[in-house]
Amino acid sequence: MKKLIVLLVLALSFTSCEKDELNDAELNLAETKVLGTWEMYRDENLESIIDEWTGTEWTTKDQWFQNTREDSEIILEFKADNTFVDRYANVEVANGTWGLLDDGRFYFDYIQNSGIKNEQLTQRRYITIYCDNTYSIEIENNDRAVYYYRKMNTTECSDLIEYNVE
Repeated sequence: MKKLIVLLVLALSFTSCEKDELNDAELNLAETKVLGTWEMYRDENLESIIDEWTGTEWTTKDQWFQNTREDSEIILEFKADNTFVDRYANVEVANGTWGLLDDGRFYFDYIQNSGIKNEQLTQRRYITIYCDNTYSIEIENNDRAVYYYRKMNTTECSDLIEYNVE
């Protein structure tokens, strides 16, 4: 009976080691999805616009607008060492770190100099991957903007994305 218990414990320990290795392999595969050089091809913004005159004041309503960027020079480059560079054309404008959350989402945070703080870069960015070459970015605590990126020199998989503006 003792031999059976020992065999059972050994079998379970080998199985759990194999599961950890699988998780590491899955993690490495997931991280390769975000690596590379990406260009912004579209952004959408929810704007408050004037709706109608009530007789005493104007009312407003929210409406989504989009910008399509044919030859965008807004570039994000994610590197294997969990850092990234934000460039406009060939000029580095910011940098930071990226990672994978427990829920499977990717995120990135900008690093700012201690003396100069850009309020637009303080919130965490979350990445939603749609296919091998297309993702969107949403900013923490900001549901009024979505930014879409594709790998450089590819065509985005728009048919897999529900845009706010067609």
